[in-house]
Amino acid sequence: MILVLASRRDAGAHRLVNTWGPEQARLLTPDDLSSPGWRVFTEDPAASRAVVHGEVVEVGELTGVVTRLPAVTSGEVRRIQPDDRDYAAAEMSAFLNYWLSVLSCPVLNPPAAAGLCGPGWRSEQWAMTARRLGMPVRPRGRDVPPYLRPAASSDAGAPAAPAGQPAMQVTVIGDRCIGGDERALTEFAEALTEAAGVPMLTAFFEEHGSEVRFVDAHPWTNAFDPQVADAMLDYFHRSGTAAVPGAHRESVTP
Repeated sequence: MILVLASRRDAGAHRLVNTWGPEQARLLTPDDLSSPGWRVFTEDPAASRAVVHGEVVEVGELTGVVTRLPAVTSGEVRRIQPDDRDYAAAEMSAFLNYWLSVLSCPVLNPPAAAGLCGPGWRSEQWAMTARRLGMPVRPRGRDVPPYLRPAASSDAGAPAAPAGQPAMQVTVIGDRCIGGDERALTEFAEALTEAAGVPMLTAFFEEHGSEVRFVDAHPWTNAFDPQVADAMLDYFHRSGTAAVPGAHRESVTP
């Protein structure tokens, strides 16, 4: 079974579960964390249990987890008394960070210190990393706080291309690249994925004169793209043995 950890309002997460079918995938939301039946053994994590929509799921039966939730917020914990929601959300985030870290199945993406679904970098951090890798980068400025960026919302169904640029994007999932009809783009996306230390990433590019330059990146992917859903499923079916950052990748263009 594959779990998709996401906000209950995440349309992309619902699409993934519907695409893969109830026999193969389930949606796990913060509401499930306050359901009775969870059991976690630090000495033997594989013997632990989770609860998904009231059903007990043996952790050892999981074949993969997709994380589409940067953190649990107070708005996601409806079953908790209002005065306790901030505290409960912080505790749930901490628990999920640990739980996802000790799972033996592949996780897209594993948690990091700054978030549950990857490194949690700001746009400037992605740009600095891309620049260090030798990629041409679009100059940028900022006049809004980082938490107001649309890509930070857990309600989004798919990553949005940054405003004001032609939509050119490459999604890396394990050893597969989706999108990008130029080898240079896939090589850039692969290098950025490896530098970020994640198995899954979407990188955005734009044409500028005679060159293509990097715009932004996000650890989420477009769950509405059938090729993306297929690549995720393939990654899990192979248990991540061949799907690691830096390995030979298969390029797929729409």
